[in-house]
Amino acid sequence: MPKKPDPTRIGIVWQEPAMMQIGKGGISEGVIKEATRLLKKHRYIKIRLLRTGGGSTPSRQEIFEKISASLGARLAGVRGNTAVIYRLRG
Repeated sequence: MPKKPDPTRIGIVWQEPAMMQIGKGGISEGVIKEATRLLKKHRYIKIRLLRTGGGSTPSRQEIFEKISASLGARLAGVRGNTAVIYRLRG
């Protein structure tokens, strides 16, 4: 039986400051490594996309979906320039 995300934990993460920010460098190898490290430790992370971030990708939603896919994680939601992603263990 697959595990489901914890809605309480997602709500708490939305209230916390962003754990990482993506700037004008966009989605680089370093960003992916740092996000992987954070997901291993916390399981739920909040990412903020700075106005200069994203490069040529047209929408913030697409950027966050791309990050989630490259991490093997799921997107819990997007609010403005901020998203919460999670990866469940087991």
